[in-house]
Amino acid sequence: MPDDKSTVKIVNEAANRLYHKLEGIDLETLDVSDYNKRYFGLLLNNLKSNLQKYAYILVWSITKTDIPLNKFVFLDYGGGSGMLSLLAKECNIGTVIYNDIYSVSAKDAESIGKAIGNRADHYVIGDINEVIDFLKEKSINCNAIANYDVIEHIYDIEEFLGKMHLISDSNLRVFFSSGANPYNPVIKRKLVKNHYKCEFFDREHSFGRKERDPLKSYSTIRKEMIKSLNPDLSDDDVAYLCTATKGMIEYDIKKVVNEYLTSGTVTLKQKFPKYSTNTCDPYTGNWAEHLMDVYQLQNILQSNNFQADIWRGYYGDSNALLKCLAARSLNLLIKNTGRYGLAFSPFFTLYGNMTPPSYDS
Repeated sequence: MPDDKSTVKIVNEAANRLYHKLEGIDLETLDVSDYNKRYFGLLLNNLKSNLQKYAYILVWSITKTDIPLNKFVFLDYGGGSGMLSLLAKECNIGTVIYNDIYSVSAKDAESIGKAIGNRADHYVIGDINEVIDFLKEKSINCNAIANYDVIEHIYDIEEFLGKMHLISDSNLRVFFSSGANPYNPVIKRKLVKNHYKCEFFDREHSFGRKERDPLKSYSTIRKEMIKSLNPDLSDDDVAYLCTATKGMIEYDIKKVVNEYLTSGTVTLKQKFPKYSTNTCDPYTGNWAEHLMDVYQLQNILQSNNFQADIWRGYYGDSNALLKCLAARSLNLLIKNTGRYGLAFSPFFTLYGNMTPPSYDS
């Protein structure tokens, strides 16, 4: 936590109040989707640890600024179930903007917010372009943008980070935390296994699945797309192009196929080739927990006029005593081993501050 006892106290007290509000919520009585009955329900099952995580994200997003909290503008980008927005409202932050590309999640987040009296000030559906358009239309400058488990799903993370300066004309803080930590071998092994499942195996319809996600394997979908672009392609060509387009969205797949048909070559490649198992939904570009070089992300943010750093994440307390003791022991190890602590961290954070240049008259 930052050396800012006042802000830490505000957020911790808000998290405690929110804990008791959410502890008594009955999702079955709310107008929310089966997806969030399952997903938000899982968050509620480990509520203390999850609120500690979101409190950590929020306190670093709002600490040590010259802007009073009642004037602060906080953007929860890719907010999902909206728990970070709920906490921000509980802290009485002046303007809280919830955003998600999935309209079902936005509707559910608003329903949950209304049910406990923590509705965000704005709900924006769409990607970063829709958010920028909304902010311009409303003449809103954001002071901080934060999220958890979002950046590993964004199709073109370089383009996304390159647009951060467009959400504010003044000082801006970014705090993007992600559980797709490629330096933790346990996490990496789990995510690689998930990559193979998404790439090669169809999924069965199950309760609470995200309807936006396809049931077919990503490789099957790409093969169908490639064949539809040119039915005369041989099976060998389709197989080659399917491999060459792994980790690409439909419009990039079309570029690759057209180039191959024209020149017999493929020059468009994934931007993070180090992790060859990475794959994404060809329809939406939603990555299956994208493993990325986090220091490359830092460099991208720095090249866009941010002071940026990579921080190690920590474990929250568990309801089980042994797990709680293990988490605290790991936290000491993470804290005292410098950047090598990422090998034990449950998540990493891309942290940055942008200060617009001042011009002397």
